[in-house]
Amino acid sequence: MDRRETARRAAAFWNREHAAGATTHDNFLSHPLVQFYISMRAFGQPVGHMDVVIAELRSRTRPGDAVVSIGSGPAHKERALARALPDRSFVGIDIAADIVATVTADARAEGLTNLELRVGDFNALELETGRYRAVLGLGALHHVENLEGFWAASRAGLAPDGVILAQEYVGPDRFQWTPAQVEHGDRVLRDVIPAEHKIHHDHVVAPSVEAMLEIDPSEAVRSSELVSTCRAAGFELVGYAGAGCSLLQPVLIGQIETFDPLDWSHGQILARLFAEEQRLLADGTLTDDFAMFVARPR
Repeated sequence: MDRRETARRAAAFWNREHAAGATTHDNFLSHPLVQFYISMRAFGQPVGHMDVVIAELRSRTRPGDAVVSIGSGPAHKERALARALPDRSFVGIDIAADIVATVTADARAEGLTNLELRVGDFNALELETGRYRAVLGLGALHHVENLEGFWAASRAGLAPDGVILAQEYVGPDRFQWTPAQVEHGDRVLRDVIPAEHKIHHDHVVAPSVEAMLEIDPSEAVRSSELVSTCRAAGFELVGYAGAGCSLLQPVLIGQIETFDPLDWSHGQILARLFAEEQRLLADGTLTDDFAMFVARPR
């Protein structure tokens, strides 16, 4: 298959995923080399993001402790945690009753007796006072609009020494890229990314807010305020790992599938992009758009 056909199929894939309501960054984050880069930047070693969550929970919780995960959806992550830590109990909360019912049946069929799914709204979150040793936000917190209420409910639900563990998008609200992201994204699209990889865009343009509201009104609604509102709610960050992607996402969004992980020439292009982002992050031109953090009440 020639590269033109590869590009055509990649574009069709992205458009299909987008039309189905996939979030804008999910497609971008799925590439294994991007995942490798994020892991190296955040942790200094190639490690799976769920492996990091499991390790954090092992060190910050004890057997018998309860953990709640917000916006669990199909609960792939929650099921993985329940399997890995059978001596902890997990609760997943999601607003979609049909999904909760399906996941509950699947968990029962699998024999995951330490996983419970509940219907709940993270914008009107209610947690049992002092029950949970950890509150998890695994890619759902940037959908929360009522951040102040969320942090207050999380604080009330945490047991003594409890923590919030988050792996989240913390970049510009609604993906409205900053002037620096546009400037440097346009430059690398011009100077680094070959034409056959620019099937979706050849310059950086923020997605239409109107289109985003139509697809998912909660997408990145107050993402840039996640960390600041967490601190303002009386939490201190006891761990923070920046995962970058403030250059990668505007450049690669919608066209990441043109980069074959097994084609080393494609890997070389991505490596140049990774190095350029690292340089811009190091000199303060850009800041991390994705981050992993641990917060506890002060």
